Amino acid sequence: HYLVVANHHDGSSYSIDSQIYHWTGASFAEFQPIPTHGARDWEHFEIDGTHYIAVANSFDGASGGVDSKIYHWTGNSFVESQNI
Repeated sequence: HYLVVANHHDGSSYSIDSQIYHWTGASFAEFQPIPTHGARDWEHFEIDGTHYIAVANSFDGASGGVDSKIYHWTGNSFVESQNI
């Protein structure tokens, strides 16, 4: 089981990592950082047995015209698949 946290702003920057956590059986532990820009939300979906997560990026500190991204599960980690 995984949990993804959307980090929007850290007090000084909008370009910060959001974090994927993995359930260890007793608690969630850090698993994989993902670079984000004013992240607002994450969504999980599955197509033909492949798991995907999508992040809604909203602002990079200068512009709201930033791409959101889709990542797919490789069996070991989430890797970037597409900018939208």
